[in-house]
Amino acid sequence: MLLAIDIENKFTKFGVFDKENLLETFSLVSDKNKSIDEIEVFIKLIFKDKNIAIDAIEQIIISSVVPELSKIYEKISKNITGKNPILISAGVKTGLNIKCENPKDVGSDRIIRAVGAKEFDDNLIIISASSITTIDFINNKNEFRGGVIFPGIDLYAKSLYQESAKLPQVEIEKTKEVLGNNTKNAMQSGIYHSYNFAITGMVEKIIDQYFLDINNLSIIITGSHANLIENNKYDFKNIPNLGLYGLKNIFEINKEKLQK
Repeated sequence: MLLAIDIENKFTKFGVFDKENLLETFSLVSDKNKSIDEIEVFIKLIFKDKNIAIDAIEQIIISSVVPELSKIYEKISKNITGKNPILISAGVKTGLNIKCENPKDVGSDRIIRAVGAKEFDDNLIIISASSITTIDFINNKNEFRGGVIFPGIDLYAKSLYQESAKLPQVEIEKTKEVLGNNTKNAMQSGIYHSYNFAITGMVEKIIDQYFLDINNLSIIITGSHANLIENNKYDFKNIPNLGLYGLKNIFEINKEKLQK
């Protein structure tokens, strides 16, 4: 079995694959202050709780945007399998042609999501709605053309609360009405609708700038806040665990090298 680990700024996601099948997923907080032993114990306890034998894990593949956690999880991986994991970095084949000024600057989280959507032959726009929002464009020649990065909806809410002496902390909720009739409702509406307008507006800009035909375009949304995204203009395909599937696909591409 394969263990895919996607280390992002706020959470680290795990996916256990048996060939093509994603058997289980779970998450831990991306805590740089936890020791190797603490994290390894957590992982083993979760495996036990899910009735998966950890010694059945034969290979591990890791994507990380948190450098301090990369070494920790590399060590944990070697403790679990006795082998070095694949870490998404220069030299690992992805099947993508990254057409950016400096391909090494493109976060591995964005790369694995693009590879996770490889079954789509159309032009692709991939929206990741998490604590950091990314919207990336991959054309039908498998070229990663670039994207945009902006705050997630939770950071919208956090900035309002932290930067004002009188505004309260509010829960993020879907709201139908644009105008709120009290401060709390006005904040919730502003957070929800402005975030949705930002995403739809960015998608529209990409479509216009690259003269994309929406009949030959797949727009994919993923991430922890994907359920908060709504629009009536485009067909957004919600695909959970896109990054984990991307890691599985990259493992398959690089598998032969491991066997040599």
